[in-house]
Amino acid sequence: IIKSTFVQFIKNISERELENSIYEFLKNPPKTEFVWKIANDYIKFVKKLKLFHDRKYLYELLYFDWIEVEIYMKEYKLKENDFSWDSYYCLSKSARVKKFQYDIINANHKEKRENYLIIYYDFNTDEVLFREINQFIYVLIKKMKYSTLESTLNEICKENEIEFNEAKEILQEPLKELIQNRALALN
Repeated sequence: IIKSTFVQFIKNISERELENSIYEFLKNPPKTEFVWKIANDYIKFVKKLKLFHDRKYLYELLYFDWIEVEIYMKEYKLKENDFSWDSYYCLSKSARVKKFQYDIINANHKEKRENYLIIYYDFNTDEVLFREINQFIYVLIKKMKYSTLESTLNEICKENEIEFNEAKEILQEPLKELIQNRALALN
């Protein structure tokens, strides 16, 4: 399970490190009822013991590999979403947003680069997609749950001294796409 789940992670550690970490992990077997969740227990284990603390990008690789499995394995109810600035949206159950400290998305794992991803299940292709977003959209997604899309955008624009109408025009298409792809859902 671990070897098949953590494809990117395994490319960046030695076979010996992998075998040793799995050996230690199996000394206290996971208690999960789902085999596919064992990989998440492995992540918790290596973080707790700080096995790769000298290469922190490996923890981000573990998450990167794991989240694809987690999103793919869950079941979702399909709801149609229409875009409206007056609606309340939140991150859908089939999506995650994540701030990374390393350039994982571009396979430049050891290079520090703050970047933001939205990771979501594409119902049309039956795949998990990883899409880089800017910090502004990341903050918007994190804050939008409790007010309309328009009022959340207005609040962020005021906080950052950004022209609201310009931001609204620039963000309309990317947000519309995320809503149509069900990465964002009606709240």
